[in-house]
Amino acid sequence: MSKEFIPYDVIRNNALKLAHRIHTDGFIPDVIYVSLRGGAYLGNVISEYFKMVRRPDQRPVFFAAVVARSYTDIYTRQRVMVDGWTYSPEHLRSGDKVLVIDDIFDSGRTVNHLVEIILEHGIPREDIKVAVHDYKLRDQSNRDLPIHPDYYCRKHDIAVDGDDAWIHYMSHELVGLTPEEVQAHYPEDPELQKILLDMLKQQS
Repeated sequence: MSKEFIPYDVIRNNALKLAHRIHTDGFIPDVIYVSLRGGAYLGNVISEYFKMVRRPDQRPVFFAAVVARSYTDIYTRQRVMVDGWTYSPEHLRSGDKVLVIDDIFDSGRTVNHLVEIILEHGIPREDIKVAVHDYKLRDQSNRDLPIHPDYYCRKHDIAVDGDDAWIHYMSHELVGLTPEEVQAHYPEDPELQKILLDMLKQQS
């Protein structure tokens, strides 16, 4: 499988443009939920944008996080477990606009599970938006899901493009790096490069 490396500043710039698109569409969130850990960097940037554009008479955007993970149950079905919310959906109020952010929509299970929980707490779908950096369309198991991103920086139709590269976000990812990749993508800081290479040696 090929691997694509996305520098942190590209993600930052794309996040600002994405936030501007959301704002221009007239959607101003009251609560931003980031899915940890992937959505944290993208969500931080988008949250900063809405801090800047929010009028003084509007209440501040509430920034929160949720920890969710996929697992396989005893019937070998893929499920999503939510380990915790820093702001429980139980506290959401009628009329709240909610923005859910993750780095990638791949299987789509995590985003769909989180939105389903928010819907169960009385927030209608039109008041919930989903934003991701990368939106991957796969086979029917992914395409037939009820919730898809409302906003994204890049869309990949695997069936059409045929390129299913592993996307490595340099804003936060280290797992999966090889020594060759460290040397190729972290050349500007020899001290950091040595730290990363030493870490990889300890793992082998």
